[in-house]
Amino acid sequence: MIKNLETRYAYLSDYLFINLLNTINGRNNVFTDFLEEEGLMDAWLSLMNEKGLLHSDQIEKINESPINIKRIQLFREQCRSFFLEPEKKATFLENLASNTKKAPLFFDKKFSPTPSIGGTDGLISLIAYDILTAHHNGLFPKIKKCKSDTCYALFVDTSGRRKWCSMEVCGNRTKVRKHYAKKSNK
Repeated sequence: MIKNLETRYAYLSDYLFINLLNTINGRNNVFTDFLEEEGLMDAWLSLMNEKGLLHSDQIEKINESPINIKRIQLFREQCRSFFLEPEKKATFLENLASNTKKAPLFFDKKFSPTPSIGGTDGLISLIAYDILTAHHNGLFPKIKKCKSDTCYALFVDTSGRRKWCSMEVCGNRTKVRKHYAKKSNK
């Protein structure tokens, strides 16, 4: 199931929060929320573990309590809204800091954060910490939305020139559409 889940993403990031933001997507004018399908939250957590973005202690702690998918979706939408409308920056960052207070993090010997409680608050706390760390490291200006009209993915543009979440998927499709549009206009 994890491999199947991985193929659903146009872009898998090295950042936990980007991957959460990309659990909603559109392909061929079909809007899909990956979190709404039964068992996909567990599969997403496993995929994040496989990618090295969550470790087994973090997942074990998160799984100690139930995860409220509606709250995770609301949190995701607030985050997406912030990255797509950056004028909301100040209140968003304050809200993130308060989210980490609901489930304070403790750090192991490798300085890896683990929430003090599980479930929804624990997961949101870890993701909020990831976002705040990205902000502190100056990553926010590099976060962009894919230029494809049919894709909702966000990605980190380290080169400053990237347009698509994935050249293999969205970039290629866009270039093929332009090519065929040019041919049909001749």
